[in-house]
Amino acid sequence: MLHPVALVGLAVLLVNDHLLKSAAPGWWTGKLSDLAGLAFFPFLLVALVDVLHRRGRPGTRTAVVAACATAAVFTAIKTSRVAREAWTGAVGLLRYPVDAMTSGADRPVTVVVAADVSDVLAVVACALVVVVVHRHARARYAIAVGGGR
Repeated sequence: MLHPVALVGLAVLLVNDHLLKSAAPGWWTGKLSDLAGLAFFPFLLVALVDVLHRRGRPGTRTAVVAACATAAVFTAIKTSRVAREAWTGAVGLLRYPVDAMTSGADRPVTVVVAADVSDVLAVVACALVVVVVHRHARARYAIAVGGGR
């Protein structure tokens, strides 16, 4: 989660969704959101697996599963009305406590997700977690085999 790719993805997602989309709405802010979220979310999944299992550092297999799961859910949300409605409702429920405290919302607010099949191209950003975790795993292996040289 503290890798620069994950941190930049999260920062871009937050700035874009909370500032840029209202200041300069357009197709590019939607695409930027998709790319940033898909770069960040697999890192979050890998971190959750790491916290729950505590078997040492996560491996490439965990990163591949996180990337594929993220890509599959995103694709379903963008291509299926049923998946999109389930997702927006669930996110609204999860956001409700914060929305209630910050804006006085008295019930969950359903978030809006545009149904745009072209957004699915952004799933390539999910691969970043695999690249990062695999490189770290190779570096750890090289240090272990080489005796720290």
